[in-house]
Amino acid sequence: MIHPAVRDLFVDLGRHAGFQEAVRRINRGGSVSVSGLTTTAKALYAVLLWQASGRPLLIVVDGNKQAEALSEAVQAFFSLVASEERNEPLLLPALDVLPLQNLSPHAEILEQRAIGLWRLASQRVPITVVPVAAALLRIAPAEHYRQLALKLRVGDDLPLDEVVEHLESIGYERREPVEMVGEFSVRGGILDVFSPEASKPVRIDLFGDQVESIRRFDVESQRSVLKIEDCALLPLAEYQRSRALL
Repeated sequence: MIHPAVRDLFVDLGRHAGFQEAVRRINRGGSVSVSGLTTTAKALYAVLLWQASGRPLLIVVDGNKQAEALSEAVQAFFSLVASEERNEPLLLPALDVLPLQNLSPHAEILEQRAIGLWRLASQRVPITVVPVAAALLRIAPAEHYRQLALKLRVGDDLPLDEVVEHLESIGYERREPVEMVGEFSVRGGILDVFSPEASKPVRIDLFGDQVESIRRFDVESQRSVLKIEDCALLPLAEYQRSRALL
């Protein structure tokens, strides 16, 4: 819960004449030039602008370091100003290698981009922070990123071979036992998967091709701890590795 004094401060900042004029121009489809703001002030006014306009914001910055610094500040203010909002701000990083370098981007950046593009294609993201290099990259249509994730519910028909093939194509690796994000294992009719942004991996029990139960389990003990009705297995790569693509 936000402290009343902090809430009053945000209200006063939102009533600033210059900020109000900027909001009016933007809502009329005009452009505004603002200078002299620190990173912290930019983050706060970005959140206030999103709140005042009711529209998603795309903030383009110089590089990954600047994007990370601004994104952290935006996240902090967003959690104070809009704690009831389900969807959080997003950082979409640029690749850390250049084309024709014969190098692969860092796995963490690939994971962030894959999940970020899936979120942009599937949800209403309030504020997105991107380095200019990420903004210039060509991307696929939204449907491509939506189909990367697997959403499973108890009672769904789930051909196991197809699921394993899909998981491998979006960056998951087969490991026994599953202990880290991006790993999966198959034992008979049991599929264990550790999806990004999940606190614990899931254990999916199959009866034939039908999902009989979904449970979260503890990595250390490998014991089930919570029964759930559905889960989402998010991608670790923005392009599927498949024979067709290769």
